[in-house]
This record gives sequence, structure tokens and C-alpha cells, in this order.
Amino acid sequence: MMQQSLPKYWLIKNGAIGVDRNGQPVHSLAGIADDLVRLPLTVCDTEEYAVVLEEHAKDGGIFWRPLRDCLLEFDEADSLRASQAVQLEFWFNSHRFCSRCGESLGLPQLDDLERREMVLRCGSCQSSYYPRISPCIIVLVTNRQACLLAKHKRSKSGVYTTLAGFLEAGETPEQAVHREVYEEVGIQVRNLTYHSSQSWPFPGQLMLGYWAEFAAGELRLQEDEIADAGWFDVGQLPDVPPKGTIARRLIDGFVESCKLGASKNEGKSCDV
Repeated sequence: MMQQSLPKYWLIKNGAIGVDRNGQPVHSLAGIADDLVRLPLTVCDTEEYAVVLEEHAKDGGIFWRPLRDCLLEFDEADSLRASQAVQLEFWFNSHRFCSRCGESLGLPQLDDLERREMVLRCGSCQSSYYPRISPCIIVLVTNRQACLLAKHKRSKSGVYTTLAGFLEAGETPEQAVHREVYEEVGIQVRNLTYHSSQSWPFPGQLMLGYWAEFAAGELRLQEDEIADAGWFDVGQLPDVPPKGTIARRLIDGFVESCKLGASKNEGKSCDV
């Protein structure tokens, strides 16, 4: 008879991950307060939970590490679980009351949890609240052997990175690429190529990554958003985002394609 595996827990407090002295995630509830919230993660083959702890809850003396730091060191699978757990914590903590009638929402209902459906339902007016995902585009604009990188005013690291922005109501990702590039740096692009996506839990973005070719225009910076921007040859890049981020994947992919002498970026290209 096959032995059933024990549940795996991800301990979350104020957006930070519970880790041990070696920086590895703690998956046990030993020494943890009983008054906690367990939210199931969407994992098909294992039983895993985000465990939300209140600010002053007993935590067994474990260490709390910001998610951004964890994403730089965890492997891909653990980064995915940690990101999902933090997003669920944010969703739960930001939906304590019904926005329609003001009643307390309490905890997810047992029958919903058994179906592994993440929803908070108001017992008074029956309104339902699901985790919110905000789609964003992120794009690397290229021009032969150079790429456009920008330093954002809100960034504390000072790195040069790709352009990005939220989709507006009724807008497609491709339309958002054209709009965001023009708004932030004043140029037009063509030949959009979808690259990949990444969940970015700060607090709940879904990043849709593109390459785009420069078409026309002169750089004109959106002063309230962009501190600096310029064209950088692939052999002379400035400080760029760390590995593990979709911005870095876009940059590394372009650099590699240039090294291979590719005439076109790999992927399905379309003029839109």
C-alpha cells in the first residue's frame, strides 16, 4: 500500500517567507501558533498550503525573509510555490470585509477548499471574491545588435531594465506594448514576438514578455517614470536585472541570438 505523503506548508507573514538558518523554506508547523489560516496551493500531485500568520503569532523562532530575496535563491519550483503563497496571503488580508455590504468575510468555506477553489464568499449578500491577477506587458525593444534599456525612477537598485506597464481596460497585450513604449520613450515599434510569461507577486501581476523591433522615432523620456534610457550594444550592457526575472530572460535571449548570428528572434512573429 502506497504511503500518503504529508502536507507541505509555506509559512507566510507580511509577505515574507519562513526559512531556517540556511535560508531554506520551513515546511513544518512545529512550534507554530494554532490560530492560523491554511490556503491550499494549486498543485496537482501534492498537498501544499500557504499558512498565513498574524503579525504577533507564535512562529517557533523561524526566520522571515522577503520574497524578493527568496526568488533569487530558490529553484524554479520553490519560487513558484512561494510566489503563489504570498499572493494568496495578500488576497486574504486585503479582503477581510465585503466591499458591497461591509460584512466580515471570515475564512474560505470548507466546501470551496475541498474543491481547491480559492474564493471568499460573503454570508450576507453572497458576493464572491477571487484572487486578483493584473496582466502586464514587459518588452525588450531591439535595433540590430542593440537593445533599449531604461532606468526607472521608482527603482531603488539603479539597474537598467526593459519597459513594462499594466494593460488598460479593453486593451490587448500587443496594443499595450505599442502604447507603453510610445508613452515611456516616444518611439514606435514593429514585429512583436511573444517570448514567455512570469508571475510577479508584488502583489499580483502576470508579466507577458515580448521582443519588439525599433520602427521609428527619437527617444523622448516620460520624465515622471523614466530617469534615463538608451541603446546599448549587446557587448556593452549596463547593470541589468538579476537572473530569475523575466526582464533578464528577455535580455539574455536577445544577447544569445546575436551571438548565434540569428537574423530573427526565435518565436512566432506578427505585425500588429
